[in-house]
Amino acid sequence: METLRELVPFIREVLSQKPSRGLLKVYLVGSLLAVLGSVLGSKCLHYVL
Repeated sequence: METLRELVPFIREVLSQKPSRGLLKVYLVGSLLAVLGSVLGSKCLHYVL
């Protein structure tokens, strides 16, 4: 939950700089892959232990 509190100011700063559409797509895809990796990693770890 603390990382979410750290992400909100970062997102506001990025949006205030008016990034290009391509850069927003890169951030979105990267964030999606990070979340997906975390979820799948935690599920795999659950089955291993």
